Amino acid sequence: MTAIATPAGSWHSLEVPLSPSILDTLDQMGFETMTPVQSGAIPLFMKNKDVVVEAVTGSGKTLSFVVPILEKLLRREDPLKNHEIGSVVITPTRELAQQIHSVFEKFVVDHEREQDIRLGLFIGGSTSLAEDIISFKQTKPRIIIGTPGRLEELLTKSAQLVNTKELEVLVMDEADRLLDMGFSKQLSNIIAQLPKQRRTGLFSATMTDGLSELVRAGLRNPVRIVVKVEDLANKGVVQRTPATLDIDYLVCDAEQKLLQMSRILTKELAKEEGSRKFIVYFATCAMVDYFYKILSRLPQLKPFSFHSLHGQMDTKRRSATYTSFTELSPAIPAVLLCTDVASRGLDISDLDYVIQYDPPQDPKAFSHRAGRAGRAGRKGKATVILVRGREEVYIEFLKLRKIPLQRRGYILADHSIVDNSVVDESDDEKATSSQVKDDTLMDFIASVRKIVKTDRDISDRAIKAFVSWARAYSKHEASYIFRIKDLDLASLAMGFGLLKLPKMPELKAQQFQKEYVNKFVDEDGLDWDKFKYTDKMREAKRLRELKEYQLKIAKQKPQQKKKLNVAWSEKVDAKERKVVRKEKKQAKKEFLKKQEQEQVETKKRDIEEVEEEWKELAEEERMFKKVRKGQVAKNAFEEMF
Repeated sequence: MTAIATPAGSWHSLEVPLSPSILDTLDQMGFETMTPVQSGAIPLFMKNKDVVVEAVTGSGKTLSFVVPILEKLLRREDPLKNHEIGSVVITPTRELAQQIHSVFEKFVVDHEREQDIRLGLFIGGSTSLAEDIISFKQTKPRIIIGTPGRLEELLTKSAQLVNTKELEVLVMDEADRLLDMGFSKQLSNIIAQLPKQRRTGLFSATMTDGLSELVRAGLRNPVRIVVKVEDLANKGVVQRTPATLDIDYLVCDAEQKLLQMSRILTKELAKEEGSRKFIVYFATCAMVDYFYKILSRLPQLKPFSFHSLHGQMDTKRRSATYTSFTELSPAIPAVLLCTDVASRGLDISDLDYVIQYDPPQDPKAFSHRAGRAGRAGRKGKATVILVRGREEVYIEFLKLRKIPLQRRGYILADHSIVDNSVVDESDDEKATSSQVKDDTLMDFIASVRKIVKTDRDISDRAIKAFVSWARAYSKHEASYIFRIKDLDLASLAMGFGLLKLPKMPELKAQQFQKEYVNKFVDEDGLDWDKFKYTDKMREAKRLRELKEYQLKIAKQKPQQKKKLNVAWSEKVDAKERKVVRKEKKQAKKEFLKKQEQEQVETKKRDIEEVEEEWKELAEEERMFKKVRKGQVAKNAFEEMF
């Protein structure tokens, strides 16, 4: 695999000129010049080369394969017919497939040869395989875009409906994520259905060992294109994020995280030229559901339009959420709360700011998350919120991965900044953090709890979110940095707005630690028997179950009260019975111990006997070899064994 330099240039400067219709569409989209990745990949694709493209997020990878695919199909001498297809584009997520489809549409809609470059989107979820087969028959697409599962089904379970013999180009976008999500088997099955004489493009922001194996299996002598970003302010140090993206980190106590996140939003809103469109990443789906309920009702965040997106939503709801968020006017402050389902490939043109409430479980995902902002040369911001203490080591870890971060201070209620770093005199580059006493914290927690108390369902979601967070945190890939035993879980539960602590082994383990101080404050005056669900059916079920439980308790035989004045003789008898029980228990313990020792000795003898037999066999084999070589007489061998 060879590598080449990638200078950028005009779309008109390509060695193989683009079609006038393609150039017109690029002009309408406002792209006057190519990005480095486009100027590197497109000419190679046009010259029938396989390419492996590694470039930072927001570098224009999508057009790097959209333009060559369209050009190749439009330049065919014999147009595709019947059920023949000319290109397959595989993506890890439905949202990314829909986005790539929308980019293709800009070129295909109203094109005079639309039938030669017709599109097909196959992502499952909202449609069955049978429905997709009917759609394929009716529309006869030439470019099919989709997720691995549905594309595999379409190619292998449709009675050879899809004719791939004339296929020109295969593209695997976000290829490292395709492998991370366990699609290697589906990819192999798809590739097996395609002709070997094709062009293949593999696009990713990071190169992994698994990706190298895929390159060897699916590409023929590919050219590798690597687009790096240099930080000119730091002597040309290479970085994995766009130069237009400013990334910083904020350090606070566990219970202050939600407060700080809300203040980032309000601080930006207060600026005349501040950010208006945000993405906030959480660790789990349950957290997205819960914090959507909370943040959308906090008075100080009322100007924002909140949206939620995660992998457990059905496809139609996910698509509707994504569309409503992307189509909002840039003037309307909006926040998308999501999990890593929205960390790859999604191109939200007017996104200003990315907040990582939880650092990603997979450290490679950090740059992909942050890279949703600062795309295509546009300025963007990103902040990760870390808990004071061991989590701060994560900053050094990210710097080793060529992700530059600046420290930002703690945000107070009036939006002024407090520098809470404590510089170690022995090494100025390593900064730990001091605690910031925030007088408004308890008022903020009270406002969150006030929302939780409006509906028992929100309280249930709060507990589910907290428990799911603890499980996700304990499985973090960077476990030497993110250790759950190092966190104050009770304080974190306060920050979540929980009304009571859930029963969790992690909490119980902390409570038995020396010098443990429980900082959790229970909600005063809350009668849990009268705490209602706003949903009438759920409330009726709760009341029914509560009544059944109370009846069950009432029917149970009440325990006899301990007699205060018991006869001296009864006390003596009880004492003697206790001694007898103790002796029996001790005798049983000794018997079991003796039995266990006998079993160990028997097992030991058996092992010794087996070893002795193996030694004899080995000796016999050794002597037999000597007999065969004439070194020992046969008679002597028979006497020995």
